[in-house]
Amino acid sequence: MGCGGGLFMIFDYYGFPRGCGSYREDSCDSYVQDDFEEKMTLLKRMYAEGIIDDKQFGRYKQMIYDNTISFEELMDIRRRGLNKTKQQEQDRGIDSADSDIDVKMQKLQQTRLKVLQVRNKLRQRIDELKAERDKMENMAESVIKISEEKTEEFISRKIEIEESIQRLVKQDNELEKQIEEIDEMIKELQTKELEYEAVKLKEEIENLK
Repeated sequence: MGCGGGLFMIFDYYGFPRGCGSYREDSCDSYVQDDFEEKMTLLKRMYAEGIIDDKQFGRYKQMIYDNTISFEELMDIRRRGLNKTKQQEQDRGIDSADSDIDVKMQKLQQTRLKVLQVRNKLRQRIDELKAERDKMENMAESVIKISEEKTEEFISRKIEIEESIQRLVKQDNELEKQIEEIDEMIKELQTKELEYEAVKLKEEIENLK
């Protein structure tokens, strides 16, 4: 499910997507173009709206990655979920629904913080590797007239370091995308929260009449 290793376990644990652009990802080297992005956007919207919980989010996300659920089926789930959510809100009251949003918001904020922490450590390691790469380059230049064997050794090490840097840079870009996706979900929740506040304000005004 998605590319990357331990650095992405945070997202897997919390059930958030690890997409790789506008393609469905079956593996890190295999992509099938379809309506992946549209499905994921709809899924995130349903989560923010409170239509699905964490477990359902993870299950539907995997179905999207496996391409075993259509956009129309997700839309049908959303329609039925909206009707159910509306009835639940009427039964429980706005305050209870507002509390659910607070819980989700807190979870998203916590996940965002963890991703930021991992990204910062990753960038620190990239800087360290760049310094080591430059050192190998300087050492290769310093012995180029003395020892061909040593020169090749330093150059080989420099190439290995550069490859490591490129892998980490790719992961850094992926983490940046995940932060953007979390921010989108937070905005969805904030919009929902404003809607509830507007409804509560309307009720307060009605009670004053």
